[in-house]
Amino acid sequence: MNTSQSAYCLERRHDLRQSTTKKRPLVINVLFLTTLSLYVLRGTAVVTYLVVEDDPVVSKILKHIIRQSLGDHVVYASTLQDALYLLKQHRQTLAAALVDVCLPDAPNGEAVDAIVTAGVPCVVLTASNNEETRQRFLQSGIADYVTKDGRYWYLYAVKMLARLERNHLFPVLVVDDSKVCRNTMIRMLETHRYPIIEASSAEEALEHLEKSPEIRIMVVEHELPGMNGLELVQMVRYKYSSRPIGIIAISGVNCGREQLTVDFIKSGADDFLPKPFDHQEFTCRITNSTLATEAFIQLQEQASKDYLTGMFNRRYFSKAADERLDKYNNVKNSMALLDIDFFKKTNDEFGHQAGDIVLKTLSAELLQTFSQLLSARVGGEEFAILMPGINSSRASALMDGFRRHIEGLLIDVEDGDLLRITVSIGICTTSGGSAEQMFSVADECLYRAKLSGRNKVVSVDDD
Repeated sequence: MNTSQSAYCLERRHDLRQSTTKKRPLVINVLFLTTLSLYVLRGTAVVTYLVVEDDPVVSKILKHIIRQSLGDHVVYASTLQDALYLLKQHRQTLAAALVDVCLPDAPNGEAVDAIVTAGVPCVVLTASNNEETRQRFLQSGIADYVTKDGRYWYLYAVKMLARLERNHLFPVLVVDDSKVCRNTMIRMLETHRYPIIEASSAEEALEHLEKSPEIRIMVVEHELPGMNGLELVQMVRYKYSSRPIGIIAISGVNCGREQLTVDFIKSGADDFLPKPFDHQEFTCRITNSTLATEAFIQLQEQASKDYLTGMFNRRYFSKAADERLDKYNNVKNSMALLDIDFFKKTNDEFGHQAGDIVLKTLSAELLQTFSQLLSARVGGEEFAILMPGINSSRASALMDGFRRHIEGLLIDVEDGDLLRITVSIGICTTSGGSAEQMFSVADECLYRAKLSGRNKVVSVDDD
């Protein structure tokens, strides 16, 4: 291999001791460490579910279903004594519990009471279809009451466990001018572990939506002071048309209810629930709206992200970049385009699997190093970074530092091979122009970096 023409070199593991490559400086990303800490405390690797069931047949069925959907992070008990022990042992990581009412040492639901008292979200799975028992436990604060009437209900109960662990990602905005009604709905939502924001008017609700873009579900009463619930729904769908928000309209109005339901659905509400409503009916509607909103978010991510690296794609980058540039008028903004040198040669000599590893490694480095900036994979081996408010000299220094960092990186492409890569970078700096215009100029700079020998940064201030 001609070293002067190649942008990478292959080193075998037994040659590593002789390498004189300087060690990479340790860069501590505070945001990354914070996220990692949260993951360790509540991430999927440590979250635990508790199942309390004394029937060996039912327990076997549940274990089979749980193994396929929740994995191995589940602990099992068949008595109240065992349940209390496990509750104490796993209290910090317990996400939810599935509990039978009748146990050998707790025939009257004492295990359910103990788990609810401990503050663990609880789904009751029982053979008892007694309505009085159902209402007692629902009033005590359980999340759901499921009977053992067939295999479907076992599947449903396990799905509800997983749902309870994820509901903290879907804040709910409750809009009702009645404090009593708000508190009733809030108590129901709290049993399902939803974060809750409340408003007593449409105007207050709009303020919350502006300040808290993470709101994912809205419950809207029609009879509100000032702007009514129907007008609020119309305003939300108009103003936040691309924001994933599930909306459930509620009303105690009896006269003209059928037309009101139709008007709400036509205006963008996903569901309509007349007052008064049952505890389980309300939470079921909320769950269905959450599932639909989650599916919509997943579709949005699939449409905006690259499947291999998890980075944003060019379509999303162009749109998001224009939105960010609008906030930085009359200041210097920079955009960088980065391309892996001789990437086709990497694929040809080491295979496409090795090429994929290189792409994913570079993507991870970009996301960690520029975590506060908008970045994307915009082509096969081409990446873009938007740097609003950053002038040409600073942008060049940042990107050249990253270029040198990548040049010193060893990438394990498996089969005992370690690969080095280099990148060429083009930068456009300007105080005006669209994202596409900046992209075009940065692309020209990238082309010049390639022509002048690769592994370089070429920049231009377009003003």
